[in-house]
Amino acid sequence: MTREMQAKVFDPFFSTKLAGHGLGLAVVQGIVRSLSGTIRLVSAPGKGTIFQILLPCAEETTHVSRITISSAFEKTPGSREATILVVEDQDLIRQAASKILRKKGFSVIEAANGTAALEVIRANKDPIDLLLLDITLPGASSREVLEEAKRLRPDLSVIVTSANNEEMAAAALSGKVEHFIRKPFGLDDLIGLVCDSLSS
Repeated sequence: MTREMQAKVFDPFFSTKLAGHGLGLAVVQGIVRSLSGTIRLVSAPGKGTIFQILLPCAEETTHVSRITISSAFEKTPGSREATILVVEDQDLIRQAASKILRKKGFSVIEAANGTAALEVIRANKDPIDLLLLDITLPGASSREVLEEAKRLRPDLSVIVTSANNEEMAAAALSGKVEHFIRKPFGLDDLIGLVCDSLSS
């Protein structure tokens, strides 16, 4: 990579391809930073690129933090686990978010575009408790997904996510934003917001 490209590679919407999606490295950087780590980039045109991810050793304080987050939403005896629909077209973000949510005891359904999300919402017989919705989606728009989800499940909790600010997200959804988390977000922050949304 050239120096100019290296300076932009972690920008959310930077891409060397046609306009549309970024490389997803902004999300990687956000995850690494949430773990108090860092990323080193070594690259030169014609010589390849190396990304080094450096993470600190686990400490007792980290262990305590995870216990606090995981216990923020606890099931009562006989209750089912909460179901979360994760609608995100960037595979890295969707898979990372879904993985951590499952580890915390949630049931997760994934949709890689708006059209797939609508199919899940309309066909799923089991209740969906929370919708994690990205603003920019291929297929059906995020606004269509949100409107249909709320039509079928008025009590559904919704978390909107975007690399843009909350005001821009609200404008895209005609002001319908209940909870918001900005990309790149830390996974612990996501879990905390999910628990707060489900308990409110």
